[in-house]
Order: sequence, then structure tokens, then C-alpha cells
Amino acid sequence: MLFAVIITVFTLCLFYVYIVQGLDTNKDKIGDTSRIIFLIYSVVLGIGLTIIVKTAVKNAKVEAQALQMRQLQEYVGALEALQKDVRVFRHDYVNILSGINGFITNEDMDGLRVYFRTKVIPMNSDMEVNISKLATLHNLEVVELKGLFATKLIRAQELGVNAQVEVYKKIDQINMDSIDLCRAVGILLDNAIEAVMGTEDPTIRVAIIQKKDAIVLVFANNLPEDSPPVHQFFDEGFSTKGENRGLGLSTLKKTLKKYPNVSLDTKVTQLGFVQELEIG
Repeated sequence: MLFAVIITVFTLCLFYVYIVQGLDTNKDKIGDTSRIIFLIYSVVLGIGLTIIVKTAVKNAKVEAQALQMRQLQEYVGALEALQKDVRVFRHDYVNILSGINGFITNEDMDGLRVYFRTKVIPMNSDMEVNISKLATLHNLEVVELKGLFATKLIRAQELGVNAQVEVYKKIDQINMDSIDLCRAVGILLDNAIEAVMGTEDPTIRVAIIQKKDAIVLVFANNLPEDSPPVHQFFDEGFSTKGENRGLGLSTLKKTLKKYPNVSLDTKVTQLGFVQELEIG
């Protein structure tokens, strides 16, 4: 910004001295000097612009690498949490067997059934759910996006939301800036999770589909019967969850305007509120 201001001021000064003032002086006297000054000016300007462009590109790469590292750390964190659950389950395994043995010793089959259904099955089920959710991401090889999904899936599970993700084919590249991509997907996931919390069926469904010339991410979640029209969701400041919480979709809309190869289709179907993010 400072460089641009300096260049602008310098250009105006040169214009005034050699163009405006030059009209009142001998053009032949200043002709050679003008050419030399403008040649030097052009070289300096070219070098300055080159430095600015290289700095901007370098900063963008650093930011993208930082995002990739952050999402990778979150994915590793999700795996570590899952590993911790497995260790806890193994630790409790002896205690579980001891409890079962007590019921068998007392020949209390009714008590054993209750113990098994209320204690053993839920513990095993919760761990299997987290394992299966992370396993669905094995086809997604875009590290930043994989880390984001892993974190959101575990978070949804903690909030009592059943988040289902399907990646049908291997996806290793998406034609969109990784920062904007994660921002867009994060907004869509957060809104879907928030929309179903407290409903009778807190379930969201996400599918990542590889087409011939594009990748489509489909987000579906239930909507209450009294939901407003679809177009209102994109109004800045609008939210069904209260004031000052409705900037997500309007921000998403502004972000996607930068990409002519990206489109977002929003509709209400029998599956509920469906948003399809297509990236060509």
C-alpha cells in the first residue's frame, strides 16, 4: 500500500514537471532528460511491481501451508482421540468381563441381559461410530479438507448429531483455493449441524461426488416446517438462531463470487434443505 502511494505521488510529480511545465520551456532541452528520467522510472516501477507480486504469492503460499498444517493437526488430533477411546475400552475390558462373570456366577441371566444392553453395547457402539465416520474419509486425499471433515464429524457426534459422509471415488485435487474451500465447506457444515440440533432427527448427510469435469459436494439436512423461504438464508444478518448469527451464508456467497468455475445450488427437497457446491 505504501509503495503504491509513493509511486502515485512520484508519477504526478513527473507529470507536472515534464508535461505541464515543459509546455512553457524549450522542449529540445528537456527531451533527452525526460527520456532518461522516464526510463529510470519505468525500471524502478517494474522492479517494485515484481517485488509486490512475489511477496503476495509468497504470503499466499505461506497462508495455504499454515492452513494445511492446521487441518492436518486437527485430523491427527481426531485420530489420537479415537486411539484414546480404544485404550479406554481395552482398559475397561477386564472390568466388563468381571461384571459379566458376576452375573453368570449368580445365574442372574435377566441382570446380565440388562447389563449387556445398557453398558456393553453403548460403549462399543460409540467407538464404532467414530471409527466408521473417519473411515469414510479414506478416499478424500485433500489434506486440508480431510482434516476439516474429521474435526467436524467428531464435533457433530459430541453434539448428538448424526453426520454421514460419503466419498465415492478418490479425490486428490479440487480446483479452488484451499483457504476459500475450507471456509466454504466449514460454513455449510456448521449451518447444517446447527440447523438439526434439537430436532427429532438430528442427521446431516454429505456426499462428495467426482464427475467428469467437476467435483460436487452435497449437503443435506432437515428443516423445521416453519422455515423461511430459501432466498432469505443468504440475506446478510439473517439467522433462524437469533441476532448477529446470520453472516455465514452471505459471507459464503461473497467468497464464491471470486470463482467463475464454482456454483452453489440451494433447494428444498424431500431430503430437506439441500445445498450442492459444484467446483469445475
